[in-house]
Amino acid sequence: MSGIVDPGLASGRDSTDGVPGSASSRDPGVRAGRRTERFRGGTLGPAGTVAAVVVAVAVVAALWPALLGGADPLAVHPSQALLPPGAGHPFGTDESGRDVLARVVAGTRASLLVGVVATLVGGGSGVVLGVLAGLGGRVVDAVVGRVTEVAFALPLLLVALVVIAVTGPGPVPAMLAVGFATAPGYARIVRGLVRTARSSQVVETAVLLGRSPATVVVRHVLPAALWPVVAVGTLGIGQAVVWASALSYLGVGTPPPAPEWGAMLADGRTYLATAPWMSTFPGLAIVVLATAVTVLGRALRRAGAAR
Repeated sequence: MSGIVDPGLASGRDSTDGVPGSASSRDPGVRAGRRTERFRGGTLGPAGTVAAVVVAVAVVAALWPALLGGADPLAVHPSQALLPPGAGHPFGTDESGRDVLARVVAGTRASLLVGVVATLVGGGSGVVLGVLAGLGGRVVDAVVGRVTEVAFALPLLLVALVVIAVTGPGPVPAMLAVGFATAPGYARIVRGLVRTARSSQVVETAVLLGRSPATVVVRHVLPAALWPVVAVGTLGIGQAVVWASALSYLGVGTPPPAPEWGAMLADGRTYLATAPWMSTFPGLAIVVLATAVTVLGRALRRAGAAR
């Protein structure tokens, strides 16, 4: 489409916009409006930038936890058990005397890894199902549609627990469980995008020029679906982090004594009255990371829509 329609006309703006000497380029209000539009749509914006910084810190914590955590997250010191937050232990210690700050920082790797891998599994499975439904015949589309509708009717956590009941508990089953549970959402998005791309003028032109079906799909149909899936997938990472923590909270995720935010929340339930910091800081970590990834995903989606 971009090679057929003039960009200025397609965007609804006068084709003289930005041309030196034109009326629109001399109007300060028009120039300011265009700068605001580029700032809102073409960049991340203030909230997106802050979210990107938070996500970057989380990545550093996942890759090099010693830079932020300092202490050994598995080191046990019974004499320092249940110390409140202070100079030596900013987040306090748990029932075994382990530093909560070190465990929260070290737990970033498990939570972020599960979130990213689960999103890749869900997005990849959803792309395959969506492409099959969008390019296949009515029978394939109907089968995929019924499967996704049934999956949508079930709570995501229930689907994840069913997968874990088959595969067994552990971090890898948790990734697969969350991934397969989120796949129907991606499949529905990709199906709609593929069907829209199939009826576009670009695809029709490629078919008339004699392009092979594989070439048309790879060069024209799939690119139209990939960027929205990437943006939605970024949103899905935050959701996957929350669900992975929920599975660990239930005891079917990352096994102890490995630091993981959901498992730390579960361990702190017994000490809510005497040592609330054991659950407070892991819970805040889940909320902050999930919120930051969600805000960043929305900013990327807006930036992609403005391209």
